[in-house]
Amino acid sequence: MRARGLVGAALLLACSPVTPPGLVLDVGRTCRDIELAVADPDVLPGWRLHAAAIARTGEDATWYLASEHPGELALRRVPEDIPGVDLSTVGAPHEFTLTRGPIEGQIWLTLDGGTEAQLWRIDEDVAEVSAGPTLADFPGDATTEWFYRLVFLGHSPHLLALPRLTPVGEVPLHMAAVTPELGLGERWAMTAAVTCPPLSELNCPLFWDDLRELSVLDIAEPGSVAGAALLISIARLPDGAPAPEMPSETFQTHIISLALQRDPAAEKPVLTRRDHVAWSTDGPVLPSPAQIAADPLGIYVLAGLVPAPDGTSADAAPADYLFRADLLGANTTDEGGVIALLDKELHSHLLQLGSRVALGQLPTKHWYVAPIEGVTIDEDIVGTLEVAEKASLLRAGRGQVVVRAESAPSRRVQIGCADDDAQDEAP
Repeated sequence: MRARGLVGAALLLACSPVTPPGLVLDVGRTCRDIELAVADPDVLPGWRLHAAAIARTGEDATWYLASEHPGELALRRVPEDIPGVDLSTVGAPHEFTLTRGPIEGQIWLTLDGGTEAQLWRIDEDVAEVSAGPTLADFPGDATTEWFYRLVFLGHSPHLLALPRLTPVGEVPLHMAAVTPELGLGERWAMTAAVTCPPLSELNCPLFWDDLRELSVLDIAEPGSVAGAALLISIARLPDGAPAPEMPSETFQTHIISLALQRDPAAEKPVLTRRDHVAWSTDGPVLPSPAQIAADPLGIYVLAGLVPAPDGTSADAAPADYLFRADLLGANTTDEGGVIALLDKELHSHLLQLGSRVALGQLPTKHWYVAPIEGVTIDEDIVGTLEVAEKASLLRAGRGQVVVRAESAPSRRVQIGCADDDAQDEAP
């Protein structure tokens, strides 16, 4: 294995001293078993699905970013009670982010154009899709392109801008409040700086001044954390082919989470950075899986490496790392650590079930889901669903997932309690 992680290589799955009797869902009930129920057996037949978002908890109304033909793109609702939006001339699928909002009945769409952004808000209560103006003056720096993402502090939407090229030690972050008209209000500029121990100048990223490639990997589902949390990577790529007499350069990949929280005593939101792992490889790699989720007490990060298109399998990490860090409130930090190493062949992923987190796996033709309580993966409460070969998942929010397959219909699946009669009111 050429991938060298800067974290412990041992399996660190811990045992909780108190294991709860079941999975407590937001509805105030305890599940003794999880059910993966198919809510829609054939989602938009003939369409390619890029993203999905559930409008209301426990209901069927779903918005999809989808294409019927090459070169086409639309925002569509199923059932189609509200007219959709033709986005074919607006942007490509990878430039959009579709998410449910923290308010029931609201869906948000963000266009990330690199140099400009645009927002759409769907309000189910009034059956209306609102489009905002083009946001081309944020953050007001045209020397680089930016990643634009929508996050929420409480129920209030905010637009983030992160540079596509940045030093690894200090990452600039710009944040602006979104107005009801989908424009931008108050703005803040912050820096996510790494914290290095004393006498670590040679290895501290604060002293590395070269620019590296930043990517936004994932954002925690709105409402799952008191504030917002996102996962980024910063990668250093070799400048070119080294001279024959020189040792080959290495590829470096840093996996970092950023948390934003309100602090009544502060003039602006509080930004907390956590550096989870830094990998060095001999060839190019891509972070996968790369997901973040949260429960009321902590954040979870699932990260691994796969070869880039021009890389080799020797550069991939053979296991995926599951990290957890405590959420200690604004202006405090806990770097956390690895709670499990998961074999790459299990195809692990994180799922947000309301305010709880679950681990999903797709090792074969079956999909398994088990809740995580603290640092324990509860294997006594596992939901199972048979899926087609080479299935992939779209997380739709509010405990629902769309299962896509190459040779079978796409299905929308709701994760919930297996038997209503077996539920107890949570204490």
